[in-house]
Amino acid sequence: MSEPSFSSARRQSLFAKYRHFLATPFFFGFSAHVLSPTSFPRLIGSRLDLPLTDALWFGSHAGITMYLYTSKHLQSTNPFERLLYSIYGSTMFNFGTVLVMTLIRSIFPDKEALRLGIGLSISGGLLCIGQRYIHYIDEIFDAIRFRTIK
Repeated sequence: MSEPSFSSARRQSLFAKYRHFLATPFFFGFSAHVLSPTSFPRLIGSRLDLPLTDALWFGSHAGITMYLYTSKHLQSTNPFERLLYSIYGSTMFNFGTVLVMTLIRSIFPDKEALRLGIGLSISGGLLCIGQRYIHYIDEIFDAIRFRTIK
């Protein structure tokens, strides 16, 4: 006997609840690569380094774009603008993170373990702050949803 499939509403509810976890492994993986670019070739070989780096970079962008695309405050815009704003937000967030990780790498050039510890902690902090910020904007949107914009 086959198991009942999830309804569309149930799938959307689960996706909305766990959507922020989609970007997390890719984001942390790419941050670790920026912080310690020589570790990946040692672990997986130089042949797979570039494809893995590109996959982590793309996954981070895709996950954060999906998170922004499904946020409440963008639900009322047309799909093209939602996608445009989501890609823009994801790009700003990811490139800003790369900038921070590069600064950390230049501050601690010879201390890889310290660099990874500080960098990944900051990456986690940036993800938490970003999630709280989007949640805050969504709450404000809920509070003023029924007002008209002049």
